[in-house]
Amino acid sequence: MGHGAGHASTGGAPARGGPTDPSHDEELRRGILHTVVSRRVAGFLVVAFLAIIYSVPASQAVLEQVKGDESVLPDLFRQWPTQESIKQFEEDLDKASYARETVRPRMQYVFTNFGGFGNTKAVIGKDGWLFYQPGVTAVGGPGFLDQALLQSRTKIARDEGGTPLYPDPRPAILDFRAFLADRGIKLVVFPVPDKAGMQPAQLHGRVDNGKPGRNPDHARLVAELESAGVLVFDPTPARLDPRQPPRYLQQDTHWTPDWMQEVARDLAVFVGERTPLPPPIRQRRLAVTPQTVSRVGDVVDMLGLPAGQSLFRPTTVTIQQLRDQAGALFESHPEADVLLLGDSFCNIYTLGQMGWGEAAGLGPQLARALGRDIDIIAQNDYGASATRQLLWNELSGAEDASKDRLAGKKVVIWEFASREFAVGNWKPMAWPRGPSGATPAVTPGATP
Repeated sequence: MGHGAGHASTGGAPARGGPTDPSHDEELRRGILHTVVSRRVAGFLVVAFLAIIYSVPASQAVLEQVKGDESVLPDLFRQWPTQESIKQFEEDLDKASYARETVRPRMQYVFTNFGGFGNTKAVIGKDGWLFYQPGVTAVGGPGFLDQALLQSRTKIARDEGGTPLYPDPRPAILDFRAFLADRGIKLVVFPVPDKAGMQPAQLHGRVDNGKPGRNPDHARLVAELESAGVLVFDPTPARLDPRQPPRYLQQDTHWTPDWMQEVARDLAVFVGERTPLPPPIRQRRLAVTPQTVSRVGDVVDMLGLPAGQSLFRPTTVTIQQLRDQAGALFESHPEADVLLLGDSFCNIYTLGQMGWGEAAGLGPQLARALGRDIDIIAQNDYGASATRQLLWNELSGAEDASKDRLAGKKVVIWEFASREFAVGNWKPMAWPRGPSGATPAVTPGATP
């Protein structure tokens, strides 16, 4: 009793010197810390800080004068500032920054080489494998049909003041299917499975009972589309066999030439069974010429490493280039009765600018497998809307049947990366009246 009295307190506060106040310092007990900095040190720190801050815009202005480049700064004052214009100015300023151009690649090299870190676009996998971040998110993230997620994506886009976002893929796909059906045309939807789901062992070293990775809502979406009359072609194998060669390029977002050719053959069989076609106007005889091409993958480009980097060496593959009987490279035929809408999975090995060769991609291989000419509309990126927009533009400008891109079409194959289900903008289109006189329903908010 007498021993405890030594720790008595007034008003409930612990006595100074008690076990809760070992410092015997009232200010420290209240969280007040004093730092002593001399005037000279404080002045030096302030000057150094300001020098670092102002050196970036100053060096930018000097280098622009030396190199004769036009500054983006006046763009900020050429129009009344809006959220969209300020955002665009920030993007232009970021791209034009010499400091960014100098520092970021070198810092990224250090992070990638010593820490195994990618960036907002690139994910470093195992043994030199690279993956596209949105694809990893699409496969491993929440169900893309979750109502709360759809509302959240819409709200974020609205708050940012950019292009209106339509995150739910179902209205756009079903509307497109209805429009084509009015024209007597079948729609085949072809979502290409993502690399993250097809090469899980190279991403994180685990394979769940040999099953490919999928977004939780993938099966639900396919079931809903098929029940509404949409034909869905899915080349994903039921199980992944580790003894099989990789289906995707090690450093790239896209498929290997061998698997792409296999998929083209399977797609031709699917079309033949589900949408029987009349005999072709002419048989498509294409000569095959093997060629080797080498390139670092597009995910290496996304890392933004310094020029001449040695962390990732070019990948060499053999493509099967196709030429007609006259020796000319394969070309699309707008009058064909099969139309292929595609993104970069269609363009790789065909569009020379991508660096993987020409006339050897999905379109040429599909034409060869079908034994007939095909029409192709392809554009890299934004597979949810880009090719539909291109087709809409053509149809809206058509004044007679001779300019109608859908004239004589029996099948439209719409290929896009499956990650578009989770990250794409499925904006509606106000499809124009076709030659048949049918007027498809216009989805609210559709492109006018």
